[in-house]
Amino acid sequence: MGVIIGIVVVAIAVIAIHLQQKRTLKASIEGTLPRMEEKTGWQALITNGEGKHHYVIEKKQGESGQDVGAWDKLTYSKEGRENYILKRRRNGMFTTGMETLAHRFTLYDVKCGKKPRQYAILKVFEVSEDGRTLDYGKTGSQKDWEDIPPETIVDRLAKIVCP
Repeated sequence: MGVIIGIVVVAIAVIAIHLQQKRTLKASIEGTLPRMEEKTGWQALITNGEGKHHYVIEKKQGESGQDVGAWDKLTYSKEGRENYILKRRRNGMFTTGMETLAHRFTLYDVKCGKKPRQYAILKVFEVSEDGRTLDYGKTGSQKDWEDIPPETIVDRLAKIVCP
């Protein structure tokens, strides 16, 4: 009986994910996804196989300044965009319109006071060259905190934004 319930739960989850992707694709095509707000003061972070990364500090929380919000702006290289589209396709995500993808904006929350440091992703905008949001995601009220893996973009970002 437990196996049947498990299979039903997995089937429901797959259907829910599929329906959410269809809604997001429809909103992307119609242009009704949230737009990335304008940010100024971007600083160079790193250039890698994906493209060029820049950052800007969004917020500091608490009197101790231990938590920092920071945006990572990725300007895709041609190869980086192509690899990302292939990854989306392999993972069953929609790729309609992604040929115009130019930028990915990711808002991280970084716990600077924890050892090891931790991060959570709060928002992600996938944006075309003309500023249209192609895909969007944000966390709910519960953040998924994870230890920052070494030698990653978020590791480089944390080393800069954490005092």
